[in-house]
Amino acid sequence: MDILHTFFSKLIFRKKSFVKLDSNPEIDWKIIFISTAILVIITIISSVYMFIKIDKGEIFLVKKMGDDKTRTLDISILRETVSYYQNKAIEFERLKSKRVSTVDPSL
Repeated sequence: MDILHTFFSKLIFRKKSFVKLDSNPEIDWKIIFISTAILVIITIISSVYMFIKIDKGEIFLVKKMGDDKTRTLDISILRETVSYYQNKAIEFERLKSKRVSTVDPSL
């Protein structure tokens, strides 16, 4: 317990200006340490809060579709999408097999 008391008593500022950065690096490091610790604590608290709200379903609600509604698949859009990716695959294979025609700039 004395170790913690000593540690935190050394962190307390000694009647110097908090606003300006002094030539004393110890005070600068105290400012950096305390501000980082505060930011970490705020981040942890907000993360736990968001986790609890999402877990309970209070945030990011999703509209549920009724059981009687079913989604149908549009065959024309499916065929169009499949042909698009097949053409992309063919183009990719063509680019892999084609030799690169660039000139060596060091010559």
